[in-house]
Amino acid sequence: MIIEKKMKAAILIIGDEILGGSTLDTNSHFAAGLLRAHNFELQNILTVADKADSIKTGLDILFSFADIVISTGGLGPTKDDITKHVITEYFGTQLVFNEDVYENLSQRFAKRGLKVNELTKTQAFVPESAEIIQNPVGTAPVFWMENKNNGKVLITLPGVPGETRFLLEGAILPRLKSRFQTGHVVQRSIHTVGIAESSLAMKLEEVDEKIEAANNPNEFYKLAYLPTLNQVKLQITGIGNDEIQIRNQIDVFLEEIEKRAHEYIFGYDQDVFAAHIGQILLDRKATLSTAESCTGGYLAHQITSVTGSANYYHGTIVSYDNEVKMKQLGVKKETLDKYGAVSEETCKEMLEGALKAFGTTYAIATTGIAGPTGDVEGKPIGTIWIGVASEYKMVTKRFQFDRNRLENIHLFAITSLDLLRRFVLGYKI
Repeated sequence: MIIEKKMKAAILIIGDEILGGSTLDTNSHFAAGLLRAHNFELQNILTVADKADSIKTGLDILFSFADIVISTGGLGPTKDDITKHVITEYFGTQLVFNEDVYENLSQRFAKRGLKVNELTKTQAFVPESAEIIQNPVGTAPVFWMENKNNGKVLITLPGVPGETRFLLEGAILPRLKSRFQTGHVVQRSIHTVGIAESSLAMKLEEVDEKIEAANNPNEFYKLAYLPTLNQVKLQITGIGNDEIQIRNQIDVFLEEIEKRAHEYIFGYDQDVFAAHIGQILLDRKATLSTAESCTGGYLAHQITSVTGSANYYHGTIVSYDNEVKMKQLGVKKETLDKYGAVSEETCKEMLEGALKAFGTTYAIATTGIAGPTGDVEGKPIGTIWIGVASEYKMVTKRFQFDRNRLENIHLFAITSLDLLRRFVLGYKI
C-alpha cells in the first residue's frame, strides 16, 4: 500500500464521576470524531476510576493494541487528581518542578489579580521525561509521553470539556499529524430528508458500486449512511496522498448522488434543514405562519432557530385546546364535534385560520397525538395530520409515527417542514 498506514488510537477516560454516571462524558465523543476525521483508527474507549491500579490497568489494556493513547481527567491540584502521579510511575520517571509551567500559572493568576497558592503551585511539578504542552485556557499542562522502546505515545489532557476540545484541535492534532503521517482525509456530507435509510440505499446502489470500484493502493473511499429522525446524512470519506485528486473524485460521487436523490437533498456539510426552508422562502420573497396543536410551539422553535427568520416567518398560534382552535383560528365547533381535533377537516380549518390571521404566503398546520396517552379508536399514538396551504392551494396528509413523545414531536415538526418544502418546490406529496 502506498497510503501510509493508519495509526491505532485509544481513549482513556479517568474519573469516578464519569464511571458512576453523575457526569456525562463528552470528551471521548469529540476526540473520537476528530481522530476518525484525520485517519487515526480508533480501537477502544475505556473509562476507569480515579485509582492508581485502574489507571495502570487501563493503560496496559489500551497500549496492547494502540499506538496512541489519549487520556482525559485527573490532572487537577487536589488529592483525588492522581493521573500525573500514576503516569510518572508508569513511565519510570519522576516529578520535577518546571519553571515555564509555573510562570504560565503566575501570569494567568496575575491577570485576575491573584497569586498562585501552594496547592495550585503543585501543578508546576511535571513528569521529567514528558514533553510539556502549555495550556492557555486552564491551569493543568498537557503531557506528551513517548515510550522510547516502541514509539507508543500517551497524551494526557485535563477533563474540563472546553479545555480538552481547545487543546485537541489547537495543539494535539497538529502534533499527531506531524508525528504520524496518515495521508490526507477529505469528508463531504449530503443531507437528505423524508426518505428512509433503506430506500435511499436502494436508490444509490450504483453509486456504492462506483465508490467501491474507485478504491486503489493510492486512494480509499467510503460512503456511510447516518440516519436520524426523518433525515439521513450521507458522508463520503476519501483518504490518499493527493488531496486535490481526492476532492475531485468526491465531487464526482456527489454529482452521482444528486442525480438519483435530488428531491430529498436539502443541503451539504454544515447546512441545517430549517435554514434551507428559510432560504426557499427568501428566494421567493414569501412568508410563512403556523397553526400548531400537537407540536406545541416546537415547529415555531425549529423555524426561529435560524438567524434572520423574522424576514419570512410571521408567527404561530399554539391551539393546544379546542377552545383556542375555535376562537383564534376559526375552527368550527361542528367540525370538532363530528371529526375530532385530530382530523383532516380540522387541519384544513386551522390552515385557513392561520392564513387569515397572519396574511402570509404559506401556512402550516399540525394536529395529532404525540403520546404516550390520548389515543382513540382509529387514531393511535403517533397519528398526525399535517397541512400546508397558500391562497390558491391546500394539501393535507396523515402520517403515523411510533416513537416516544419527544421524538414524535420532533418528527412532526421536521415532517411538516418537509411537506412545505415539497409543496413550494413542486415535488410529489
